[in-house]
Amino acid sequence: MFCKVVFDVPLDRDFDYHVPPELEAQVCPGVRITAPFGPRLTAGLVLSVSDEPTYQNTQKIKDIVYVVDPRPIFGNDLFPLAQFMKKMWGGAIGQILFALVPPQPYFKLLESPAFTPFTPAFTHTLYPHQQAVLNTLQAMPAYEFHPVLLSGPAGTGKTETALRLAAQVLQNFGQTLITVPDIVAAKDFIARAQSAFGAENVFCWTSKMLLSQKKKYFSAVANGVPCVVISTRSGALLPFKNLRLAVVLQEENDNYKQEENKPYYHLRDLILLRGKTHAATVLFVSGTPSLEMLKRVKEQAVQEIKFTQKLPAFNFAPQVKITPKKGAKSKYLSDFLLEEIKQNLTRKEPVLLVLNRRGYSNAYYCLNCGAYARCKQCGSLLSRENTPEGGDFLLCKKCGAKEDLHQICPKCQNQIFKSRGGGTQKIVSEVQKLFPSARLLRLDSDTLKTKSGQGHLASGALKTGQVDIVIGTRLAVSAVEANAVTLFGVLDADLELDSPDFRASEKLGQMLFYLRSRAACVPNGRLIVQASGTDIYPFEFLQSGNFAQAAEQELALREAFNYPPFIRLVRATLKNKDPKALCAQAAHLKSIFKQRAQEILGPVPCGKKTDTLKKEYLLFKLTDEQYFPAVEVLDSLSTQNKKQPLKLSADPYDFY
Repeated sequence: MFCKVVFDVPLDRDFDYHVPPELEAQVCPGVRITAPFGPRLTAGLVLSVSDEPTYQNTQKIKDIVYVVDPRPIFGNDLFPLAQFMKKMWGGAIGQILFALVPPQPYFKLLESPAFTPFTPAFTHTLYPHQQAVLNTLQAMPAYEFHPVLLSGPAGTGKTETALRLAAQVLQNFGQTLITVPDIVAAKDFIARAQSAFGAENVFCWTSKMLLSQKKKYFSAVANGVPCVVISTRSGALLPFKNLRLAVVLQEENDNYKQEENKPYYHLRDLILLRGKTHAATVLFVSGTPSLEMLKRVKEQAVQEIKFTQKLPAFNFAPQVKITPKKGAKSKYLSDFLLEEIKQNLTRKEPVLLVLNRRGYSNAYYCLNCGAYARCKQCGSLLSRENTPEGGDFLLCKKCGAKEDLHQICPKCQNQIFKSRGGGTQKIVSEVQKLFPSARLLRLDSDTLKTKSGQGHLASGALKTGQVDIVIGTRLAVSAVEANAVTLFGVLDADLELDSPDFRASEKLGQMLFYLRSRAACVPNGRLIVQASGTDIYPFEFLQSGNFAQAAEQELALREAFNYPPFIRLVRATLKNKDPKALCAQAAHLKSIFKQRAQEILGPVPCGKKTDTLKKEYLLFKLTDEQYFPAVEVLDSLSTQNKKQPLKLSADPYDFY
């Protein structure tokens, strides 16, 4: 008897092994084994068993040594799920499988705790509009796949309604998965879930968990114990046996795409597949749904249920004001925003200021009116670059076009442009000078990495009055307890669009509408947006609170310019020490895909200027028919030549 085995290595192939007679009864697809791989014994996973090996020289085929599992620890959907991930996003099949099944030989299934009966503990009854939605969800036929989008601004009761459905699933001995965008949100949400369902029935699954906790929860889920799992995106990879409900909170969040570590995947597509496999209900909950989700709604692939009625406790009318980006007293804060901050400090109400740029980063814009230099080909914002090969120039990081430093402002016809710093670190210094007695907290990727739990602590600090002003990037928006803030300031809306990401306008809109809805949840809630003009974004929709119209306009633009969700997008990032070799590699790749892609953009320089390895990326626009073959080809190329590394990112979200 022989078996095919894969290992947790970046080799996209399987290996033949002989099964000793005494182990034949224990070996089947999906069980982990240990076998000699190179100079040592390594954990592997059995793909299949057969009487004859593929490899003809049977004398060189080694024996497996030990069978770890008495039975497969993942369900029947293990291999279809892994193949789906490989087809959609690429990667070695062994690494994908071991993301689903822990590779450690000592990570065995434990005895699971018994289900603890509970009485749902909710603080109040549902309001009529919530109950009507819950009745609709409960009336859907059981053991059928139901993808549903619950949309509506903050304070309308979407999440509470989803929790009531989860309580019913748990009482019927089913399993529920609730995903949140990040670890901070998971910590905040776990306490809410435990009070509603009982601490014994709620599992928290994140990358920061102890191994002992992972063993316990993994075993419980694999054994089909009724539970509610609160997790980040990795919870979608758990071995559910009786998944009846999956809830994705803040569906539009970028954190649901994993492309920094292998295996690559997007939670949205993964959870739809798992819901279909388990014949479960899948709820996507969002106040500002992604355009990908809205297109699915238009195509009737997902049913949308809108929450339009505010709960009484959150039914306030927010003030929305668009102001210039600078004032008489500050280069970065308008006079109107300064006055509003002063009022908040007097009333001892917290302030949140958002600038989506760290440190003292530079931007290239008109010295007279503040408008940014834009690409003449695609309209994206230009950034100033300086290289030994090309000198000083402006670069579009979206389409790769280069332009001269001499620019004429399209707004005021001024010809003087200048680079000037204006990141979060600079804003902290500026605000400290203007309000020396205010207590400030900076929240961006730098401080969140260096100060453990900083985002989680910010919520408590705002509630208890220990912080007056929070200054941060977009990360700060979800990290702080928004109900404690009454003044929200977006310091540079133009800068939010300064990105090679074609989703920049969508992300800006989602952030603005989210902040507006949070301002509507508190008395005297205000949102102030600083911009070079009112024409950079449809602010009239923001002021009226009509996200649907803003999203509809963005969808029309995406379709006109042929970007997702109307086309598939794949990014290939190339690295090389030699700029000429890098250029040749990009040209060769473009020639391969000349007839296999609808359009190829780039190459676009990326990465840090100080990096030894120079980086460029190509963007391939592909039809559905072209997409999967292109992923297969690029996935194969990424493992062939180690001297010229290529990184594949299908459906990319990171363009830096």
